[in-house]
Amino acid sequence: MSWHAVGALDHAVDATRRFLFPFSLVRWAKLSLLVLLMGGGGAGVNASVSAVSDAGMTPPQGIDPGFGTVDGRLMIPAELAEVVDPRVLAVVAVGIVLLVAAVSVASLSLRLVFYDALRTNEVRIWRPFLGRLRQSLGLFLFTAVLSTAAATPVALVVLVAVAADTPIGWAPVDSFATTLASLSVGSAVALSVLGAVFVAVATLALRFTYEFVVPTMIVEGTGVIGGWRRFWTTLRAEWTELLIYLLVHVVVSLGLSVVEGLAAVFAFALVATVAGLALLLVAVALGGLGALVGTTAGVSALAFVALAGIAVLVVLVLPVQVVTRSYRVAYEVSTLGGIDPALALLHADLDSGFDSDSGSDFGSGSDSEVGGRSGAKGDDYNDR
Repeated sequence: MSWHAVGALDHAVDATRRFLFPFSLVRWAKLSLLVLLMGGGGAGVNASVSAVSDAGMTPPQGIDPGFGTVDGRLMIPAELAEVVDPRVLAVVAVGIVLLVAAVSVASLSLRLVFYDALRTNEVRIWRPFLGRLRQSLGLFLFTAVLSTAAATPVALVVLVAVAADTPIGWAPVDSFATTLASLSVGSAVALSVLGAVFVAVATLALRFTYEFVVPTMIVEGTGVIGGWRRFWTTLRAEWTELLIYLLVHVVVSLGLSVVEGLAAVFAFALVATVAGLALLLVAVALGGLGALVGTTAGVSALAFVALAGIAVLVVLVLPVQVVTRSYRVAYEVSTLGGIDPALALLHADLDSGFDSDSGSDFGSGSDSEVGGRSGAKGDDYNDR
């Protein structure tokens, strides 16, 4: 029995080569912009928990720490409370949240544009970006809920660890933390296992959303809920294929991370060497290394070299990321197309399964199916 997740490894290599070559400066520049700005590079939840107890630690006598504690609660100095209007803080907080949400939606829309490029074999940005904003908004809200759900058990652990040691002053939370902290060992272990399972399921749902539901949304021209309904039938029917995919994807991700890491190290070493030589020449011209930080010209040279170095570093690393991101996405959509041909996203020119000279039957289909893929549902998003 052939596993599509394994066969997609070579299939994605060929699709990536056809997608990126022959080399076109305009095409690569657009793809570099997409890779730099698009979100959802990896669907997962990374949580780190640290609990630091300040039990027994008090500020030295006679020293005003600026912020004091009363009954374990953090208190804001009266002088600061008079200067800062809580309503202004609330408006600023809401503004920041809205800005972050808007940037996230735009970033996700650019991610969908990248999938559009694979579907049409044409790298267009503006019209597909506008056309996918509605889908991106739904995707943002859906993944935000999933991310919150995945982080909730971890947040509860932190809350219990902190509030059980030092009450925060809000009775419901303190009471909840005390109740959880007083559970028996068996109950605590059972809750921990349930919480771990819940986090694992939510994290897996996030991964499937980005890696399989998103291309399903592009092919079907639907929203994230509709995409999940369509993908759910595939998930139930081919869950063993998807299990193999998860295992193979670990190796793929590790390999791509190594390639990106080596490229970044090489680029950084090259940029650091050239920047160091440039600063050395500037220092000699100014009269010594101390002049680099002791004179206006030296500080200006440092700032210029730093900014130029960052720009050059990005320019050197981005092409590698274009290749690795293209391969990663091509592998994911190739696996999905192999498992469920109706959800095949790759354009016919990128899909080696449509090559008459290819001996592979991976993703093979009739001429009508080819037309269905290249002229897939959702074309109106690009024509708006």
